[in-house]
Amino acid sequence: VLQRLSNEAMKTKKSSSKTPSAEQLEFLAEVEEWKSTISADNLYSLLKDAVNDRDMISADDTHQVDLNQLVQDKVLRELSSLYEEYDFVTAKDASLTDDLRRGGSNVCGQHTHTEDSLVYGEIDLKGFCQLLNDIPHASQDTFYDLGSGSGRAVFAARFVGDYKECIGIELLQNLHELASSVQSLYKFQYRHKLIHQNVKFICADLLDYEAWWAHGTVVYIPNLLFDETLMDKIAEKANHAPPGACWICLKKFSNMTSFYSIFELIQQRSVPMSWGESNVYVYRRRNSNDTEAASS
Repeated sequence: VLQRLSNEAMKTKKSSSKTPSAEQLEFLAEVEEWKSTISADNLYSLLKDAVNDRDMISADDTHQVDLNQLVQDKVLRELSSLYEEYDFVTAKDASLTDDLRRGGSNVCGQHTHTEDSLVYGEIDLKGFCQLLNDIPHASQDTFYDLGSGSGRAVFAARFVGDYKECIGIELLQNLHELASSVQSLYKFQYRHKLIHQNVKFICADLLDYEAWWAHGTVVYIPNLLFDETLMDKIAEKANHAPPGACWICLKKFSNMTSFYSIFELIQQRSVPMSWGESNVYVYRRRNSNDTEAASS
């Protein structure tokens, strides 16, 4: 990893020493105009970096580049590079060999979790980034991932969004340590490319970490294999969520009248995951007037 970082640093130093061509300077002016069409500062920052990346675009290509496609390609390139040494197999092995799972009891503090709820799976970076691009947010918002694994969803949110902070909560110590290793790499090689940079990983049980339901404005809940007991306990937190908060889920909250009086389903779509296509459900916290109407 250190050798790869050294090589990339040398490459960056060499490319930055070249003087931009007249065509590229003209293209940079177009990029400045494009800024008004997007809401994410981080995407704009990455686009400018892509324009200066001679491996992604040359001066001869500037007149025919789709800027939206260019920034999407840049995001995926950066995320894929960040996770080059931390692939799915590495993360799955870390999950399977964690002491909590090997012990067989799956008991953490006051809570017992089913084996299914601890099964490891990952987002597809491209599909998840596209999903996040369609969820409005502001720079004072906070993104949470409940069961963050190696941190892919957290970093996807960080690269495409302007969240004040992107936070992953993970129960298994092995996976938390893996995400922390990715975070160290991010700080050294990638963070400077972004305007909004804060990332945090916490090793805790999601049922004990109050901040996500009290302050999380966009929350990813990979609940596909969560049992009904865990789903009920998560639903109980709904009343504490901030108005307008969005919960991104892989399974519907069913037969929960109290939950649907607080949250409404605003989007349903299919998104690629490590195990194949998966339905994704986006819920939004109703405002006080809507909540009263839904309850009546």
